[in-house]
Amino acid sequence: MNVKHTIPAVDKTVKLLHLLAESGEALTSAQLAVKLGIAPSTCYRILQTMVAHDWLRVTAAGAFTFSAGMFPLLKPLSDYQQLFDALGAPLQALVDATGLTAKISIKQGDLASTVYRVESPRPLAPSFKVGGVFPLAYGSSGACLLAGLSDAEIERILKASPAAAWEHQSEADVWTRIHSVRDSGLCYDPGQYQPSVYALSAPVDFRDHHFFAAISLIGWSTDFSEANIDRLKSMLARCARQSTASLGGKAAA
Repeated sequence: MNVKHTIPAVDKTVKLLHLLAESGEALTSAQLAVKLGIAPSTCYRILQTMVAHDWLRVTAAGAFTFSAGMFPLLKPLSDYQQLFDALGAPLQALVDATGLTAKISIKQGDLASTVYRVESPRPLAPSFKVGGVFPLAYGSSGACLLAGLSDAEIERILKASPAAAWEHQSEADVWTRIHSVRDSGLCYDPGQYQPSVYALSAPVDFRDHHFFAAISLIGWSTDFSEANIDRLKSMLARCARQSTASLGGKAAA
């Protein structure tokens, strides 16, 4: 996103809608203004505009939540969900072959979001909830989603990342992962996102949208032993190719 060419009022509106969606509960105008760090009068006008278009409604307690007027906007999203559901078979096959958890992540602004997962059959395995979001600076899936952006845009996103993103890594580590994706179509994260959790990711294309999503295998350090990692890379790359083919695009890995 090129900040120089954005409209501040629209930017505030989008952030307000994101906040309401992530909170999972109705919030008052005052609460939203404080959480977003915007003027109460600006927040009030945004809310009244959303209410007028039936995107938001006012509860009996005077708080704001989503309204039925949003439903027509969700139809295109259901089409995307069908796309991810279409990847269920190759993802399940990958989990059956590896015993690891597999997930699909997409870019949402400066964040990555888990939109689909297939759990490991093992009783003790790392997991990521669907709908969870994290900074793009994190992990192998974040690197896959960053790899298709310009270097200037990547620099902007990294500079805006929270301080917690740099507790176990440096910007150079992120760039190493990005170059790995660009050069080989795969990225390995040996516990830099979460020290005990290892991951291997590959990008997936959709039509003309390169690096549309990232498929990741997630496990413990012992799962990615030197004797096993080449096998995992081969299977993940094959799954990414199959997934891209299923979406009707050019293979990225």
